[in-house]
Amino acid sequence: MHLRIIDDVIPKLYQDRVEAMLTNIEFPWKFLSDVTYRVEDSAKSIDPNAKGTAGFAHLFYDRMMEHESPYWDFLFPLFLSFVNDPHYELLRVKGGLLLPTKMGYNMPHVDAECPHTTAIYYVNDSDGDTHFFSPEGDVKETVSPKKGRLVMFDGLTMHASHCPVESSHRLVLNFNYVTPTEREVVRH
Repeated sequence: MHLRIIDDVIPKLYQDRVEAMLTNIEFPWKFLSDVTYRVEDSAKSIDPNAKGTAGFAHLFYDRMMEHESPYWDFLFPLFLSFVNDPHYELLRVKGGLLLPTKMGYNMPHVDAECPHTTAIYYVNDSDGDTHFFSPEGDVKETVSPKKGRLVMFDGLTMHASHCPVESSHRLVLNFNYVTPTEREVVRH
């Protein structure tokens, strides 16, 4: 398992502006009864008891749904700060807001079933590590949230968020995209 961690991936001023936007009372968060799975997700149909905790999300971009939030333009430079190849194919960008729930980590999952890269940007300092799992389901690595930190990994790696315990909230941006190399794997 290879994780690439970049601290302060964007300048401090931009970090503060992203956090201010996402914590503004007018920002449109949507409530999810389960932050890990949608009803139609294949993992949910394999295990109907699979569940995550309740939380909030904002869909900034989704290629399949042909959706682009009016806030996406503000975050696009953040995405470009870590994508090394201009020939990427963006799949989805979602914001996640977790509150203390005392439920531990959410269900391990992948964000898309095709080869892709996932990048998680931590918007605020909080507890609530991201857990990364072996194919056997054991926790192999954890990454702690730190404002300005980005962790990139193979999107087919099972991972799970953990709700905060000490902090009032945990804010992340989740980017899923396909690189030209990953696109070639799909073709063959």
